[in-house]
Amino acid sequence: MNQQDRSTASRHSRTEYEYNALLSRLVGYHLQSVHFNGGYVQFSFAHLNSAENPVLTCEVMPTVETPSGALNDGDPGYADSIRALIGQHVTATHEAPLLGLRIEFAEVSVKVRPTADELRGPQIAMLSDFRDAEPSSWQPGGEAFEYLA
Repeated sequence: MNQQDRSTASRHSRTEYEYNALLSRLVGYHLQSVHFNGGYVQFSFAHLNSAENPVLTCEVMPTVETPSGALNDGDPGYADSIRALIGQHVTATHEAPLLGLRIEFAEVSVKVRPTADELRGPQIAMLSDFRDAEPSSWQPGGEAFEYLA
């Protein structure tokens, strides 16, 4: 494939991408568990009417936005604010060009929008374990993270 074909294929795939299509499927699920694993965190979700247990793996630590202000990894109360979300339902999700990912709960949201200095590898986040969908991952420069190109 020559450079022009790659460019055309890239533009074509971007026009087909529907922002928030997969992420929005988390609405109505409750956060079942949180696993802090070294430099990344996994959020596992469950739903009373579904056998699916989707998992969002964030390979950069998200920001927790509370009514009192934003908490970042390393801030006092950061991990506690994430653990406090266990059992809460996802009320909305957002994914948009240049804005990253956002998962909203009743009064708190989790935002994944890293700076270039926060990147630890080739992947920012991955959503997996929906039975009818392939895992979806977000990379620097890709959908929702175009600002990191």
